[in-house]
Amino acid sequence: MKIIKPPFSISVIYWFTQVIFFLLLSVGLGAILFNILLYTDFFGDDLQLHAYLPAKVNFLEKGDLFLNGQQVKVELVEASTKIHFFNTPGFIAKKMGAALSIVVFMIIYLVFEFRKFISNVKKGNTFTQNNIFSLKKIAYGLVGLWLFSVVYFRLAYHYIATNLSFEQVVITDEVPYYTGILFLALFIWVLAHIFITGLKMKEEQDLTV
Repeated sequence: MKIIKPPFSISVIYWFTQVIFFLLLSVGLGAILFNILLYTDFFGDDLQLHAYLPAKVNFLEKGDLFLNGQQVKVELVEASTKIHFFNTPGFIAKKMGAALSIVVFMIIYLVFEFRKFISNVKKGNTFTQNNIFSLKKIAYGLVGLWLFSVVYFRLAYHYIATNLSFEQVVITDEVPYYTGILFLALFIWVLAHIFITGLKMKEEQDLTV
C-alpha cells in the first residue's frame, strides 16, 4: 500500500499546533500555581497586576502633530487600555486569577481538539466521524468562550469600570463583545457539515467499488 505524504503546509500546521499546545499546557500549570499562591497569601500586599480595562476610554487631551513641515492640532478621542492595580487587594486578584484560569483552559481544550483534527488529516484520515466531532467540539468551545467573555467583561465593567474616577479620562460604556469569535465558530460549524457531506460521498464511493 502506497503511503501518501501529507502536504508540506499540513505538516507545518501540525508541528506548529504541537508546539502551541505544549506551551499552553505550561501556561495552564502556571495559572494553577498562580491561583494556589493567591489563596495561600504568598504575594501579600505587594502584588502588582495589569488587566485589560473592560471598556473604551475617551481622553480629554489635545496635542500637536508635526508632519511635512506643518503643525496639526489633534486630540486623543478613544482608546482601549489596561488598568494597573497598585498593591492589588486579594479579593480582586482571586477573581482575576480564576477568570484567567478559565480562559486558559478553554483555549487549551480548543487547541487540543484542533490538534487531534490536524493529526488525523496529516495521517490521511480526513473525512471521518472523529474529525467531524472535533470540529463540532471546537465550534461549541468557541461559543462557550464567547459567552464567558461577554459575561466576564460585562461584570468587570460594572464591578470596576463604573467605579473608576479620573481627571483627564472619561470611561465609556462601550464593552467589547468579540463577535469575531462567533463568526469563527459559525465557520467551523459549516466546515463540520461539509465534512459530513464528504464522509457520505466517501462511504457511497466505497460501496460502489
